[in-house]
Amino acid sequence: MVLTRAAAIAIASSAALAVVLASSVAVADGTDSDGDGVPDQLEDATQRTVAASVAGDQFSVSSHLGSGAVEDEFDLSYHAGTFSLWYTQSGGVDSSYELQVANLQTWQDLNGNGRMDPGEVSRTTTLGPAFTNARVVASNRTDADGGVVYTFLVRSNDGNVSLNVTLAQRFERIDGAILSPMEARLDLSVRQGLATSGENLALGFRMGTYETPHLEDHSWHEACSCFAADEHEINITASGEGSASTVFFSWSNKAVAGGTSIPVAFTGPSASNPYGLTLSYSLGTSAPASTVVQHTTLGVRSAVYEIRRTASPEVRGDLPLFAGTFAAVATLVGATIVLASRRAKHREETGRKP
Repeated sequence: MVLTRAAAIAIASSAALAVVLASSVAVADGTDSDGDGVPDQLEDATQRTVAASVAGDQFSVSSHLGSGAVEDEFDLSYHAGTFSLWYTQSGGVDSSYELQVANLQTWQDLNGNGRMDPGEVSRTTTLGPAFTNARVVASNRTDADGGVVYTFLVRSNDGNVSLNVTLAQRFERIDGAILSPMEARLDLSVRQGLATSGENLALGFRMGTYETPHLEDHSWHEACSCFAADEHEINITASGEGSASTVFFSWSNKAVAGGTSIPVAFTGPSASNPYGLTLSYSLGTSAPASTVVQHTTLGVRSAVYEIRRTASPEVRGDLPLFAGTFAAVATLVGATIVLASRRAKHREETGRKP
């Protein structure tokens, strides 16, 4: 088949347009600026606006995402050993709870089952007074992807228990797990030396809420997002006029004692004690001078996050690639035109029809 000059130019131009349009599509969909395993595109879409303040033995954080009909907010506050978490969304109802780090217990495993049972508690120390007037030390830093990470550290007055809270605008990797922007990571450190020979430790929590707490075998971000593994969760859902909303408290099924991973046993909530939770640690032969570190999370199930997470990927231009491709295509078009012109001239000279 013999092509006319116009046809050759049209084909070359069409090919050029296709290549240029293709090159304008983003090639960085998988870019991960801070190396946390979450693509920047998802982090950009779900980055929250965070405001934090600290005063004495308390702090408060407000985290907001979206606007208008697609908007939500959660507030986390702390005062003297008690956390308060509140969540609301556009067109929905509010949900909330209070979580008190209530007591520290020592116990003896009399029946050898590795968990604290009734009648095994040796001593109970109420932690409220230990955190009264214990100053909150706050700091923040900016990650490589531009997200701000906030940290709040509280040490009890007697030095036996520390609370370390981390909250971020974007996703943040901590010790192999990924903290989402809809959560605050709470690490509790307990001095193991409080337990004498043959004794173990336990942390008691008390939850306050207007709704009924529900215990789950897996946490929300473990089951739905694969951001963490091997966790349990207590969640509270408020429903009524508008969309339901859910807040939760989750904890790892493994703690760290003296650098060694140990199992975490728990009791509650139950029908007789719906608002209580105890996490117990069988210390075994771990060094008494070390600490026990328990990872927990206070979080919300963000409706806006789910909308943006499942939205179609944004198409963004890549300017350097576009410019380079355009220059190359321009050369291709020019060469095609020159060749077509020479061929037409040759036909004219030899008397052939196009």
